[in-house]
Amino acid sequence: MAAQQLRNQIRLAFPVTQFDGPITSCDCEECTGIREELRHKRWDEVPVTFLDLTCSPTLLTPEAFNAFLPAYLLRALDDLSRHSVVVEFTVYSLCPNDSQENGQGAHAGSEDGVNRLLQRARLMSLAQIQAIRAFLMFVQENAGDGEWFRPFVARALENVWR
Repeated sequence: MAAQQLRNQIRLAFPVTQFDGPITSCDCEECTGIREELRHKRWDEVPVTFLDLTCSPTLLTPEAFNAFLPAYLLRALDDLSRHSVVVEFTVYSLCPNDSQENGQGAHAGSEDGVNRLLQRARLMSLAQIQAIRAFLMFVQENAGDGEWFRPFVARALENVWR
């Protein structure tokens, strides 16, 4: 799939509507800034400078994640070079935590990551899940860090975005 086809798939899958729901569940300074920037916006109104600064939709509520994810996906496609922070953080926001440690604690953390993502995936339409799958597969094949992402993406495709 070409990058422009993927961009079109993402745009078609995610409606451009103003988001008025809860944006973050935290009241720290960073989350307050995110809340202020995204309040009453559509995903296509989010400034590139904001996406570059925050790098990741991880701090968003599941509803806000669904509403603003396309902005991050499209921004990530702008620069697929090695060590692109937006690509890295966007991919990680779509993949379960995969600890290198052994033991039950690592497994429990990994399962929490899967459950968190499944909660987000339940809010997605089939077209949105397909766009996320296409994005993850495109990034692992075309990003400068694609080889590094491969095991994370494989786990995400197998356990969450199916």
